[in-house]
Amino acid sequence: MTHVTVPPVLPGPLSAAIFEDEARFLAPGTQSVALFSRLSFERGEGAVLYDADGNRYIDLLAGVAVASVGYGHPRYVAALQAQLARLHVGSFATSQRAELVRLLAEITPGDLNRTQFYSSGAEAVEAALRLAKSATGKQEVIGFWGGFHGKTGGVLPILGSSFKHALGPLMPGAYLTPYAHCHRCDFALKWPSCEWHCVDFLRRKIELETTHNVAAIVVEPIQGTAGNIVPPPGYLRALRQVADEVGALLICDEMITGFGRTGRMFAIEHEPVLPDIITVGKGFGGGFPMSGVIACEPIALAKPWANLSCSSFS
Repeated sequence: MTHVTVPPVLPGPLSAAIFEDEARFLAPGTQSVALFSRLSFERGEGAVLYDADGNRYIDLLAGVAVASVGYGHPRYVAALQAQLARLHVGSFATSQRAELVRLLAEITPGDLNRTQFYSSGAEAVEAALRLAKSATGKQEVIGFWGGFHGKTGGVLPILGSSFKHALGPLMPGAYLTPYAHCHRCDFALKWPSCEWHCVDFLRRKIELETTHNVAAIVVEPIQGTAGNIVPPPGYLRALRQVADEVGALLICDEMITGFGRTGRMFAIEHEPVLPDIITVGKGFGGGFPMSGVIACEPIALAKPWANLSCSSFS
C-alpha cells in the first residue's frame, strides 16, 4: 500500500484568523512576503519558525537579513534578559557599551574605530550622510540604481528604485548612477571588455550634473534588495578611486552584508579597499533594533556632526 502525505493547507485556520484580526488595525506597508503568505508565527528555534497551526518552516529569509544567530539562541536570550533586568535605557556610559565599541574597533577594517549607535538602518545611513557633509564641507551625494538604504526622507533621494515614486519632492543634491550589475548591464556591455564603462559614466555624471560639491558616494558592497547583486572584482576599488579624485568620502552600507554574511566580517574586505564610513544594522542587533555608524577618528570628530547633544527643559 502506498502512503501519500497530504501537504497542509496554508495558511492554516489559526494563522488566517490572526492575520485577519491584525489586518483590521495594522496600517499597510509591511513586508510583501508576510502579506502574500498570510502566516502568523508563534515562535522560532534556530533557523526554524513555527506558525500558529503548528507547521514548521525553514526561514531562508533570516528574518529579512536580521536573525544572524537564528531564533532563541541561548546566549542571545540570556544576554538580553540579563541586561533588561539591570538597565534598559539611558545615555550614560556602561561597561557593556564600552566593551561593544572596543570590540567593533577591533573587528572593523583599517582605522575605523569610532562608533555612534542608532535604532534603524535608515537612521544610520542618514547620520553617515550628515557626517560626510560635516567632514568634507560639501553637500552632494551619489547613490546607485538598485540601491536601497531605508525608507525615511533623508535616504529617499539615493534609493534607486520605484519605492520613492509619488513621495517627492526629494531633498536636493542627490544623484544616481548605474551599479555594476554585469548580468543585466544597463549599458548592454560585457565585463571585462567594457573596461569599467559604468565607472567612467559616474565620472562624467559628476563632471556634468553635479556642482562639484560631492560629499559622499554611498554604495552597498553587494546590493541586497535589488536581488543580491555581486559586482565584479575591482569595482569597489574603482569607486574608491573616484571618491578620492573628487574629494568625497566612500560610505559602505553593510546593513545586509556585515558581520560574516559574505564569508568575511564585512563585505568590503573582499577587496583591498578601506571605506571612510561603514554603516551597520540588521544582523548587528540580531533582532534588537540597533544600528551604527563606524568611522575613523579624524572623520568622526568632524563638526557639526560631533557636536554634543543637548536637551532643554522649560
